[in-house]
Amino acid sequence: MKIVDFVNETKELVIKKLLELSGGSCDRRSVPFKVGTADVAIIRGGCIEKAAITHMTMNQIQPPELDMAVDYMVFQVEIFPANPNCPFGHFNTEWALTGDGPYHMNLDLFPAVEISEDLQSAKAAMDSVACRFGIDPVKLRQGLDEQYNMPHWDKPLASMAGCKLMHLHEDKLDLFIESYRTFFDIYTAILQKRKGAAATDAGMQLKLRRNGKWLEYLTMKDVAVKMGLGVGIPADVIVNLSFPPSAVF
Repeated sequence: MKIVDFVNETKELVIKKLLELSGGSCDRRSVPFKVGTADVAIIRGGCIEKAAITHMTMNQIQPPELDMAVDYMVFQVEIFPANPNCPFGHFNTEWALTGDGPYHMNLDLFPAVEISEDLQSAKAAMDSVACRFGIDPVKLRQGLDEQYNMPHWDKPLASMAGCKLMHLHEDKLDLFIESYRTFFDIYTAILQKRKGAAATDAGMQLKLRRNGKWLEYLTMKDVAVKMGLGVGIPADVIVNLSFPPSAVF
């Protein structure tokens, strides 16, 4: 199955690349739960404060957007760099294994210190993907700023550099896969470029507050977290796969 081959190959590539970049260590384990299994790898050390790579399979659950129970798969990567000049990398993908998808993808950079050059390079890379597939680049990322925002914040987490691809079917799977690979490549190039940049105390506080916003989003807005707890995903799996390593409010 093409999507399963993609995730099996990509999760190993992501782990290998992040370990090479960081020089850190990886704690990897398989966690069974009531309706499925989670393969969770946590990388810490060097330029990465925490990176979580999670591949989760769930059997016969009903996601909020579907009216039937399906077998479901989630491949999620959250990368929290140590240096505030490197943006937090958010890679969320999920899909039904029953039938023709649908496939969903949210990719974006959540900066602490905003470096326009880096955000523009990521945006340009994704614009090129949109053009190759005949998609309006504006529509490629439409809705990221609405999803990753809350009324009490001064601005969204989203930089609108990535993509929001929802309800895709098998005929759009090449777009799905190329979008992911392109965005991961540009993200790791930014991480390599900025990981040794001088960090200020002000920048570190911006990083902690950015992480605090993410935790607020997870606990107060994200329907996927509520659904996960509802179907029996262990709380420690959700904490490992999504929570930041440090935060302020």
